[in-house]
Amino acid sequence: MPVVGRADEQRTLAAMAAAARDGHSTALLLRGAAGTGKSALLSDLAEGSADGLRVLWAMGARSEAALPFAGLHQVLRPLMRFEGRLPPPQRAALRSAFGMDTTPPDTFLTALAALTLLSEAAQETPLLLLVDDAQWIDAASADTLGFVARRLGPEGVAMVLAVRDGSSFQAPGVPDLTLRPLDTPAAERLLTDLAPETTPAVRELLLREAEGNPLALTELCSALSRDQLRGAAPLTDGLPLTKRLHRVLPHSAEPLLAEESGVLLLAAAEPTGSLTTILAAADHADRALNVLHQAASARLLTMNQQSVRYRHPLYRSVIYQGAAPDRRRAAHLALARAVQDEDQRIWHRAAAVTGPDEELARSLVTLARRVRHTGDAATAARALRRAAALTPEPRHRSRWLIDAAECAWTAAEHHQAELLLRQAEPLADTPGLRARLAQLRGAITHASSDPAVACATLLDGARLVLDSDPELARETLTMAARSAWIAGDPVRLDDVAELLERLARDCPDPEATVSRRMAERCRYLSGLANAAATDGPTPYRTSYSDLHQAAPLSCLPRTSVMPWAGPPTFLPYLVGVTDTVLDAYQRTLDTLHRDGSAGALPMLLAPMATLHLVTGRWTDAIALGTEGVSLADETRQLGPASHLRALLAWLAAVTGDGHGCDRLVREALDIAEPHRIPSAAAFAYWALGLQALSDGRPDRAAHILAEVTAADSPRFHFMISWLAYPDLIEALVRSGEPDRAREALHRFERQGVPDEATQLHAALQRCRALLAPDAEADALFHRAQRAAGLSVFELGRTQLLHGEWLRRRHRVKDAREQLRRAEERLRTAGAVPWAELAHAELRAAGVRGTGIRAARPASVVSGEVVSPSARPAPSTPSGSSTPSGAPAPDTLLTARELQVARLAAQGMTNGEIAARLFLSPRTVGYHLYKVFPKLGITSRNQLSLCFGEALLSTGQHLGDRASGQ
Repeated sequence: MPVVGRADEQRTLAAMAAAARDGHSTALLLRGAAGTGKSALLSDLAEGSADGLRVLWAMGARSEAALPFAGLHQVLRPLMRFEGRLPPPQRAALRSAFGMDTTPPDTFLTALAALTLLSEAAQETPLLLLVDDAQWIDAASADTLGFVARRLGPEGVAMVLAVRDGSSFQAPGVPDLTLRPLDTPAAERLLTDLAPETTPAVRELLLREAEGNPLALTELCSALSRDQLRGAAPLTDGLPLTKRLHRVLPHSAEPLLAEESGVLLLAAAEPTGSLTTILAAADHADRALNVLHQAASARLLTMNQQSVRYRHPLYRSVIYQGAAPDRRRAAHLALARAVQDEDQRIWHRAAAVTGPDEELARSLVTLARRVRHTGDAATAARALRRAAALTPEPRHRSRWLIDAAECAWTAAEHHQAELLLRQAEPLADTPGLRARLAQLRGAITHASSDPAVACATLLDGARLVLDSDPELARETLTMAARSAWIAGDPVRLDDVAELLERLARDCPDPEATVSRRMAERCRYLSGLANAAATDGPTPYRTSYSDLHQAAPLSCLPRTSVMPWAGPPTFLPYLVGVTDTVLDAYQRTLDTLHRDGSAGALPMLLAPMATLHLVTGRWTDAIALGTEGVSLADETRQLGPASHLRALLAWLAAVTGDGHGCDRLVREALDIAEPHRIPSAAAFAYWALGLQALSDGRPDRAAHILAEVTAADSPRFHFMISWLAYPDLIEALVRSGEPDRAREALHRFERQGVPDEATQLHAALQRCRALLAPDAEADALFHRAQRAAGLSVFELGRTQLLHGEWLRRRHRVKDAREQLRRAEERLRTAGAVPWAELAHAELRAAGVRGTGIRAARPASVVSGEVVSPSARPAPSTPSGSSTPSGAPAPDTLLTARELQVARLAAQGMTNGEIAARLFLSPRTVGYHLYKVFPKLGITSRNQLSLCFGEALLSTGQHLGDRASGQ
């Protein structure tokens, strides 16, 4: 496996090898804690620099530390054929040092002999001399190697001595290079290489335990089973350790491991490190305090008057896992008696108990509910799982396992949630428990697999409790409606409506009214789907507003298992209540971030990003979309992952990033098609059609968009086809097929456009203008431009088409006015292909040097910002440029850096940003460390200038246009 996160060190070592080839000598002392990768760097150097060099290896060993010149013998033994070139006194000294002569060795002559022998051998082939674990090299050899290192010159020898940090090994005059722990991104890359399927919760635990130690990451991964890494099997309390991990302990601490007081075990079992609690739990406080001081002197731990902390999490694990089970149990019982905090007392008791304990199980359930409300769903899941194991009552066990599965899903531990549901299923013996189990299983299936299967599961669950728990039934049916919409299944929508109507008949108001209106909405969507499939008229054309007023579009479950039990993705846009729904979504998003509900976020971010996209708020769409893609990938939620990739592909298409669009479309379809997610497939093809249209290939665009709008196509979805019709009609007109364009317009008109969908209504008027007689077209274009609430992009496109139409009818003055406005708006939106088309039309209309040529925007490619070749810095509200003349943030920052910088500019602390983005504060600090020099600033206060209102308000200004981890 390649070395990760050590690029600077690798360059330094490679330069030493290159210098040796050129006849120059260098020496280096490579320091680092155990497991930081010293041996890996030496091996990488030996393998990568073997050409033109002779590699000499030596390895220190504790068993040979008392044998004089044992280490030097390892180094020089391969060169002894050159001993004949040594002066006789040096040869004799060297032979004596190696036991080849009975004369006592002369230390100075031996060191000179070693230097001469290396010099003679290097004349034949330059040497690379590597000594690993040099702290265990015998003293005589260490002195000799230090002597040689200080006197190397033009021989062509590169010497690297690797020693453990904190050892007494010294080599005066030899420069040091100290290996620090891997930074967070490097540790994450290494973990991805080692175990790509690791769930977020397990990743976080491994990264926290390893603290940037490569050996620790490698060994911890090898110690866990594949199911444990995937979250399908629970982890034990304390990660299992391999024999190699015991090497991380300081050598000076080894005598303490046999101490009998058990205080080191108490310190390992006490998570807060409270010195008061540890000493209270110990049998003899004074003796325990003395042992702790010895451990601090041995660099095993640090302590002050309040707390004890192991220097590395693995030190704690070695102590804890190395103790016998009965000693661990005794330690937890002692701590339970000593600790003051009730929650900690419960955890210590739970760690010590060995049989059923109903009272303790109920205490764990209470603890789980408390921590769940503070945002720690993972801890709540752990407490509930332990409670289920301790209760002797099967029904309680089933309920608590389902609760634990819900918490695990919320914490993005989806494999763990599925395992817990499988354990709960044979114990669920009441309709309510089976309905809750079906609801959660349906939610997981919806997010990670086939939405049609999810809908069937949810319908079955709702039927179980129609009479006994109407609220749970309605909640489950709302979720089922969303699954049916994603699947594009009108039959399932009718099934949902029928069950909601049954609920309405049996429930009192106002619950009955809500159920009835929800049923009407499902009937409407079913009718729309059938109309799109049969080319018939859509029923209830004007009933959307009434439905919204009677029943809010956002209907979150009472348990907040899945905050996607809201309206179908594009519905709020079509009915003119986008801002209302986005406000509700934002409040829910803030709650989920505060609660740490990573598992619930992707299904909320997908509709939020989509509503921002269709209303022209591209900045927010990209920020939310890329955050959602990252979370969806981490949590294996295939539905949101495919939908959000299609969304980013759409944005790549309209901004002129054809490569990014193609890549994202492929990724979206690779997920959507095998898992039967037609809404995402249709969205991706819509993006592909837009790309062809923007590239000036209307024939191809028409062919692709025809698939999106044809009911018998595998890329058809009834609602997305509605949105794609204007692009299809424009493509057909541009490709010279007016008859097919009129046929498409007729189908579009028959489906009907609600008056509330002002942007889509404007697009309809624009399409009519393209095909209308000259006497009517001008008025239709103007009517399309006057529609309220148009995005900058849609208005610019309409003005572009109007200007083209005017120029072709020789109304050059009017055409210039429309085209100027179009180019300015499309440039502001970041819609480069359309802006360039407007620019070309202006030139055709006789305008030269408009000075408004759109810059190539940043690309949206799997979450990275690709900087354009040139772009002026945006102005702040005061009209000044960004600080120090720095380029605009969007031209320089990766997606994750952009997210972090925006939140920091709003005044959030690193901890608050970490909670919002599900990162560690250390990772946030790492990103800001990279952001500041990129933007040419030195403080967080200056970020507010870089992200001023002028920049943020141009979400149509694809300033923050791209984005991911």
